[in-house]
Amino acid sequence: MDPLLLASQRKPIVFFMTRSDVFNKFTRPFLWAAHMLPIYRQRDGVDTKVKNAKIFEKTNIVLSRNRNILIFGEGFTDDRIQRRLHSIKKGPARIGFSALEYADWKKEIYLQGLGVNYTDFNLRRSDVLIAAGKRIRLNDFRADFEENPAKTITEVTRILEADMRSLVTDVHDPEWADVHEDLMMFTRKGMHPTCFDDQFTLEERWEYSMSLANWINGQSEQEREERMALVNRIKSYKKQLTLLKITENERYLSEMNAWNSTKRLIRMMVLLPFSVLGALHAGWITILIKKWVERSFKRPVFWGSTKKVLAIFIVLIVNLPLLFILPHYLPWSNVSNWIFSCVYFLALGLFAQSFLVLLSDINYLKRVRYMESIDLGQINREHSAILQKIHEDFPAA
Repeated sequence: MDPLLLASQRKPIVFFMTRSDVFNKFTRPFLWAAHMLPIYRQRDGVDTKVKNAKIFEKTNIVLSRNRNILIFGEGFTDDRIQRRLHSIKKGPARIGFSALEYADWKKEIYLQGLGVNYTDFNLRRSDVLIAAGKRIRLNDFRADFEENPAKTITEVTRILEADMRSLVTDVHDPEWADVHEDLMMFTRKGMHPTCFDDQFTLEERWEYSMSLANWINGQSEQEREERMALVNRIKSYKKQLTLLKITENERYLSEMNAWNSTKRLIRMMVLLPFSVLGALHAGWITILIKKWVERSFKRPVFWGSTKKVLAIFIVLIVNLPLLFILPHYLPWSNVSNWIFSCVYFLALGLFAQSFLVLLSDINYLKRVRYMESIDLGQINREHSAILQKIHEDFPAA
């Protein structure tokens, strides 16, 4: 989802550096047309130096024409949310300096970090905050680069990485990254995708997430050992939730009597006719795409964007004949028939969304009935005890 988000939220024309293994004789023309350029990594089993040298010739031209290049500097994608930054690769700096040499240092070339902060990139309709860092003017490093290119590229990459660590939540220890997520779940203040208080803005939740991560990073080894008892207690609490087949947010809604089922019922009745149209034109297609993608792609991190792109094109193609057939069967004038057909065709996305919302509401009401059937007294008391202990042991929470 990263390239789709960034390209849609930023005005400049963007070209994307994309992992080379998705390029083949069938996909290459479409990917090139979509401004996607292959980047070769050592793990791809090729001579990266030779292959990337040819790509740099293209990036030199792109940057010389005042276009922008988006490269994912970590060179790695986690399958689940773990709020930490991997080491930034040297590719962005190399591309920038290569373009400067190509332009004989007569153009201004900048590097800028972008932090994409998802609440959960695998969860539909979750939140995301994009933070932009300081612009690094590569022309300022000309003397150093001409004296020692490798050292300068390393130094610029270090500066970029340091800046990017202020743009994303960065828990250095992977195990404590999971603890960080659990703390946000309990306090309902941070970037947890489902457990958060609406009174906090997304930016406030992001700032809380960052400050909590910085505090966790500052712990000594002894302090971490002292807090492990609480960490293990939180793990045991989550196992209890799993045994009950409920989520923490469902427990909270039941405890606070905040399910708001009436609102969902009213929305279902209002959306029902539009949902039927959505099921007819797009619902069955999205269900088939969902099954195929989740069966064919081993890594869940790529499911969301693949489903989205496939659904857009396939739903469009399947329903396109409707736009030309419908006007001949409507009872009004020729002009009115075409106007109605065009509006109806453009509304297919809204119909599809209504169908998905209806399915979500049906599942929501099922969960309400299930939650009413179980006793939450013990786990609610355990939650209160753990939350009190969190406030004692984790002052930043």
